[in-house]
Amino acid sequence: MVKNRWLSRKAVGLGEMDKEGSGGRLTPFEMVFGVERLAEEEFPAIAEEARARAITVERPSGFAQLERVAALLQRLLPENVEPGAFERYVEVAYHCFHFWKAGCPLLVLEAALIRDLVESPPDLRGWRIRSASPAYYLELPKNLFWAGIVGDAPPEPVEGIFLKLDPEDPAGEVRLLLVLGMRPQRYGFSAAGLAADLGRARDLDEPAAFRSDLPGADLAKLYSLSRNSEGLLLVLRLLWYLGMYPESLERVKAGSGAVTEDLDAATALDYCKVRLIERSRG
Repeated sequence: MVKNRWLSRKAVGLGEMDKEGSGGRLTPFEMVFGVERLAEEEFPAIAEEARARAITVERPSGFAQLERVAALLQRLLPENVEPGAFERYVEVAYHCFHFWKAGCPLLVLEAALIRDLVESPPDLRGWRIRSASPAYYLELPKNLFWAGIVGDAPPEPVEGIFLKLDPEDPAGEVRLLLVLGMRPQRYGFSAAGLAADLGRARDLDEPAAFRSDLPGADLAKLYSLSRNSEGLLLVLRLLWYLGMYPESLERVKAGSGAVTEDLDAATALDYCKVRLIERSRG
């Protein structure tokens, strides 16, 4: 169901791409844990075991030590799983757990906002990194970002990013999980993980950040998230924007429909739509 790691970009045609879709789509959290209500069944028990055994779950290595996590992964892993898949499933479960623990803070990012942050990056010098939550899932505009995955597979559209911050030090270690290739014709997704120091990422010098090698990318105004630095820069700029312009968030109540496996369905989670408002340059 999931693959891991970010690698090189590779050219593909743009003929099958949709336009930037509306927000509030089914999340990977719901795909993996929502239909059978696994999160409600398993995650409280995982949190209780971590408390009882005094095991910190801030990193995947600690999370993987829990017996309830091992039992959960046995339910999720397919029979003919590829070598090394256990660690990749641990990372997906880890990010979904922390997303659930934080109250499922889902941010749906408007395309105009993302384009503005890419094309007119803010000056982050002197800015202190803060966050209202230690974890998020960021829904990106449909088919706006593309990334390559391991091997010769072509680039896939990036659906969103799980974000896990250190609750004691938001400027410290950050963990990202890029989710790619969610579409109605495929039940599952690819995933690419990254851990880095977010404070040091402010010093990244990436003049060609987000530039895509896809044929026609300039005309379609598409972006790349193939390099680790690009994911870090996007998250930094978004955290800056959320701190500077909290009024840009619009709370949206979830629909009344049941959780579903239909990838064309809307999310059953409440979310915040993050819109572009007039901001100071620089």
